[in-house]
Amino acid sequence: MKHFVLINIIVALGVLSLQAQDTTAVRKYKPVNNYSGLPKLGTGLKLESTGISPLGKADGRSLDYVPITSSGSYAGENTVEPNPFLDKIGKGVAPVGSPVYVFFRLAGTYVTDSPQLLNIHAAADLAAAENLRVRITGAADSATGSPEKNAELALSRAEHVAKIFKERGVPEERIEVQSEGGITDYEPVSANRNCRIELFVQ
Repeated sequence: MKHFVLINIIVALGVLSLQAQDTTAVRKYKPVNNYSGLPKLGTGLKLESTGISPLGKADGRSLDYVPITSSGSYAGENTVEPNPFLDKIGKGVAPVGSPVYVFFRLAGTYVTDSPQLLNIHAAADLAAAENLRVRITGAADSATGSPEKNAELALSRAEHVAKIFKERGVPEERIEVQSEGGITDYEPVSANRNCRIELFVQ
């Protein structure tokens, strides 16, 4: 009996194996496109050649046809509110980016350390490359020196920075130099010994 069951199992496995290896049966499959939106898609593709393109609504309702602008975008698409600050920059009223500050040693036109020159060089190179207008405002700390001496020192600092701008290719007529004199705007006191560099679109 055990032999009979074992033989039946072996025969069944053999039959299944032969069926799995049978490659003579050829299945005929013909793909059918049953996409119901195909006619609308075809209509949309034809309209693109005329300068009108389909734009589907988010809720799945019927397609609207919106003219394409000369830039290739849809009319009414990507409308961005104007930025008044960018408008001021474009008109040369507001500076391009944040002002660059350079700091000086007490009672002189020497920068506090050589890396300060990187700030001057970077601003000068940008002004030269992009044809920008430059305003350099010198300052001194009012805690030391007389008001007259501080006004003179602040102007000397601004002129020192302006000289570097000229050496790096910025025309003199695009550089405005001014003095704030002695100030108490920043802490610590040494931070008031500075030049503020502002770049403007011409």
